[in-house]
Amino acid sequence: MSKTDKKSRRRKSHAERERIKAKKAASGASYTSAQSGTAHRHRGPEIGPVDGAGFGADRQADMETASALIGACVEKCRPCQASLADKVLAGDRLVIASLAGTAYSMLPSPTTGSSPATRRFQAVAHDTGRPDYGPAVLAAVEELNPEDLEALLEDTLDVWTAIAWTAPSAGADAPDQEAGEEERDAAPYIAASGTAYLMSAGIDQLLSVEEMKGLIEDAEKSAVSGDLVVCFLCDKPVDVTAEREVHVGVSTRTVTTDGRELDAVHPVWTHSGCGHSRIWPWPELMAERQRRGLYVAPEDRQPVQPTVPGPRNADYTHFSVARQPGSGGMVPLVLVEPGEPHEYGIEGYLAARLSEGFKPVDLSGGQPFPVLDGWHLRCERGRMVSVMRAGGGAWYRQEGGYATPGNWRQAARGRKALFLVVPAGTVGDREGDEWLAAVRRAAEAGHVLGGLVAVRGTLS
Repeated sequence: MSKTDKKSRRRKSHAERERIKAKKAASGASYTSAQSGTAHRHRGPEIGPVDGAGFGADRQADMETASALIGACVEKCRPCQASLADKVLAGDRLVIASLAGTAYSMLPSPTTGSSPATRRFQAVAHDTGRPDYGPAVLAAVEELNPEDLEALLEDTLDVWTAIAWTAPSAGADAPDQEAGEEERDAAPYIAASGTAYLMSAGIDQLLSVEEMKGLIEDAEKSAVSGDLVVCFLCDKPVDVTAEREVHVGVSTRTVTTDGRELDAVHPVWTHSGCGHSRIWPWPELMAERQRRGLYVAPEDRQPVQPTVPGPRNADYTHFSVARQPGSGGMVPLVLVEPGEPHEYGIEGYLAARLSEGFKPVDLSGGQPFPVLDGWHLRCERGRMVSVMRAGGGAWYRQEGGYATPGNWRQAARGRKALFLVVPAGTVGDREGDEWLAAVRRAAEAGHVLGGLVAVRGTLS
């Protein structure tokens, strides 16, 4: 064999290895399984083919992929969840209609945090007495846009996972994930005396674990003493012994003591029917009380925010790549900056983003990037079309999608990205070193929020 032939063969061998590595990163499978076209085996509930006649359809739905997807969710294998979910979403909608119809026909109401699309679907699925029940369920699924369909599937998988959960068997194939990535955030509520206390996302950035436990202890003591905590959005007592769930948020405000300005954090209790837990800047909380006709002290009354007519400035979206601390690997980066400032300033921006689950991101390289569990980017042929949030549907959407650079798409084959948000006016149209300097200054001030999210869809 000539030297030229040997060099050509080595190049082909290297290219093949790189191709398989990319396929492995996209699928989460081992080198051997990626090469052979197989993937992890996750045993879900045994769901046989579904006869579409009950849904008014002249076909059968193959539920094998959906069953494997539920198994991947039970075993928390994120790469397989992403790849299998894409297959289910791209396939026959009768599959999702069957899964979701079964789940939400049994539940008395949507689970806490369900997306608007799921709540609309549940109203149809729960009405089992209607004569056209099956066709109505399928029609409700077929009418959904891609983002709402994905939101319904995410919520449905949460229900099926809770039903089908079993401990993974010893010796089962372990997902090919980085250490720590499979760890989930702490449970969103603390149960005590039969009551579920739903803590706001981001509350752990403002209170310690001991302080959060103290809030629950105070509520329990109030039930015993009769001096009940009060709902901030209706001014009526919250009897934690009678409520199925109680929402716990906080409000931040700056107070002056002995000539010094100090940041204070106040608990905000709410009935589930009055409002869900969140983080409030004090002026916004007072404005909401005013809107509901509740008493507000004269010094806390807020001016009516004027409505500005006409078009608003467009949001700014920037694509880049970043090096992950520790591993040294590259990860695609998406940064979103609102075109308009938050009506309650930087405090309003931080409160809103923390309440949505975003986390402060250290860009100095000293700390690993946080993980936003339940979030992902959706791409179609390499264009980013939306940012999806579990239980909330599309958080960010661009009709037709944003074109992404080649190096971004190459890094995205690892199926995760660093998603960042910054306040309006942080970056603008800066480029190069000016862009980096502006983002770093914002991070040092604690204004860069986000984390690692999954990447789904097609990259080419």
